[in-house]
Amino acid sequence: MDRNWGILKSSINTDDNRDDIFLSLIDKKGTIFCANENMIKTLHLPDLQTSKISLFDFLHPANHHHLKSALDYSDKNNTPYFMELGLKNGYYHPMKWQISRLYENTTEPTYLCIGEKILDEKRLKQFTQLGEKNYQLIIEGLNTGILFQDKKGELIAANQKAAEIFGATLERLYALENIEVFWNSIWTIISEKGDRIFFQNTPFIKALKTGVLQEELMGVYLKTGVIRWIHFSSQPLFENNESVPFSVVTSIADVTEQKKLSGELQQREALFNAFMSQSSNPAWVIDIEGNLVFANKSFCQFYEIDESKIRNEKFTDLLPSAVVNVLYERHQKVLESGSPIESVEKVKWADGSDFVFHVNIFPIEGLNGKKLVGGHAVNLAAKYEIEKRLREANDRLLLLSRTTTDAIWEWDMQTGQIFRNDALMDMIGYQIEKAKGLSWWLRRIHAEDRNRVADTIKHAIDRGQHSWEEEYKFKCADNTYKHIHDRGYVVYENGLPVKMIGSLQDVTGVKGLESQLTEEKLQRQKEMSETVIKVQEQERTKIGHELHDNVNQILSTVKLFVDMLTPANKEESKIKAKSLEYVMMAIEEIRKLSKELVVPQLQGEGLVKNIYTIIDDIHLSNSIKIRFTHDHENDLLTSGKKVTLFRIVQEQIKNILNHSSAKNVDIYLQSKDGDTQLIIKDDGVGFNSKQTPRGIGLSNIYERTRFYNGSVDVQTSPGNGCSLTVTIPSFQ
Repeated sequence: MDRNWGILKSSINTDDNRDDIFLSLIDKKGTIFCANENMIKTLHLPDLQTSKISLFDFLHPANHHHLKSALDYSDKNNTPYFMELGLKNGYYHPMKWQISRLYENTTEPTYLCIGEKILDEKRLKQFTQLGEKNYQLIIEGLNTGILFQDKKGELIAANQKAAEIFGATLERLYALENIEVFWNSIWTIISEKGDRIFFQNTPFIKALKTGVLQEELMGVYLKTGVIRWIHFSSQPLFENNESVPFSVVTSIADVTEQKKLSGELQQREALFNAFMSQSSNPAWVIDIEGNLVFANKSFCQFYEIDESKIRNEKFTDLLPSAVVNVLYERHQKVLESGSPIESVEKVKWADGSDFVFHVNIFPIEGLNGKKLVGGHAVNLAAKYEIEKRLREANDRLLLLSRTTTDAIWEWDMQTGQIFRNDALMDMIGYQIEKAKGLSWWLRRIHAEDRNRVADTIKHAIDRGQHSWEEEYKFKCADNTYKHIHDRGYVVYENGLPVKMIGSLQDVTGVKGLESQLTEEKLQRQKEMSETVIKVQEQERTKIGHELHDNVNQILSTVKLFVDMLTPANKEESKIKAKSLEYVMMAIEEIRKLSKELVVPQLQGEGLVKNIYTIIDDIHLSNSIKIRFTHDHENDLLTSGKKVTLFRIVQEQIKNILNHSSAKNVDIYLQSKDGDTQLIIKDDGVGFNSKQTPRGIGLSNIYERTRFYNGSVDVQTSPGNGCSLTVTIPSFQ
């Protein structure tokens, strides 16, 4: 391996004149092969060509594992390892290091160590003076953080543990200057009560002022926002029997976890005391001699004992003999065996009343291993009475549910169990043993209704309502759906819902009648619509024929008479010619109007043929180009629908001729998914559909389409023409 220091120095581009940089090459054992001049002078290294010296020799034994870990890490990960480590040869050198393995053609790994001092000259001088007497404290304080501060509280020295406690590095700690400013304006340090602690009230400043040891627990907010509780113990340092300390050393310990555990313990004790004081059941603790160590409020009230006089009194002297006879033997068994005992005991009082208790007696290990026995008694007399009444009520409910034909259900909201009577199970076709809880029922509600029903029930419970009702489709055992009308009543105890009782009705038949009536109503509406359209078309046809047969005949007669007139002069000739022109214009307009009004013979010639007739007539008198694309004639369309589609074509082409300035029109008549679709597109000026009011033409189109439950879609914008799509169901 080439260990030429000059080549290595140039390869890492490091200035050898810097007196704060240590450079060296070492092997796995820490043996130094070469080092820069600064490291040689500072550590007083011997001739490295003739002497073997290890970097481990300059470390405290407690820090050997840090260097070993760095070498192993660099080996495995092929990346530099950064660490803070101090060297000592005469005095201590706090430094930060970068350890990197050099990969060369060699069997032995070689590592480049770059160390940089983290103290300036002023602080290094203070550190060195202080370290001469306190070296072991600074280096060996592995479990306790150590801080040395001068008369102003400025940091002189700190160990690695102190940096870890503050969530920082030694370099960052040593970079601090004017700690008072940081403490009062940037950092947040509080007392146990939550009050802000300012710099002058810190234990190390108090120790410097008083010359006496100061201790305090303080909460320090780290940069992460987490609070860390640190115990500070500050001891002033004196020199040459002087009365004023020249420095202060503070040991710090992270007690966050201990404080958390202490807080949890206090909380548990408070909860225990609160629980025992609020519990309605007697509870007690006795020692091995039978003295009453503890008794809760219920215990004292039940046995009418003064709470202030129970401590360390024999429980046999305080309790009635009937109770002592029951408990004494069980207390002794628990003390001897160390195992708890549970039993139900019945005590008859002198007044003849009976009390039934569930008694639990259990061992307790007190302070210093002292044996104690705890006891807890639950009065079951009321419970037995309630259970008796409940059994009777359930028997009555079961009998009632079997004698009625109504479908009844009951949901115990505390246990989740649901009862359904025979009539209900017969309605849905399931066996009683297959019926489960609420989720089983909800899964069989039709997907369209399920969420609505669940929301209705939740809404009723959340708002404290006493009833709710819903209609939904339910999947029966034969996979058919029945329409169910469900009504539920909610029972509350102390403001909490505990039970829900309800009944079901099968309204499938009613729903079928409603559906039938709806269909009949729609059919009548369609028939009425067909009749209205038919009457309108008949009226239009009648008017068209009247115009053609009568009014046009009259105008033709007028034309004959005017034609027979003999003008006396040129002026009268002009009048005669103009009169004949206007009469001919009127005859032509009436002819066109009568043709539009008369219903086309769609049964004979068909819808497609009549649309072609419209197109041919327009081509004779207008330069616009109209293209018509169509499927085969749809024979399933009623005559009314054919007339409607024909009128829509008439109306839209009239709109295009009057308003669009279009040059091309495309008409599509096609069948799509069982519907008949008519599309009319033009390349005209278009319009803003959101700002242009709907004219008579478009209104007629919408009204005619709506008669047959169809839809109209208009796509247009200024400068982009217009596309009208009309869709009419073919089979409705």
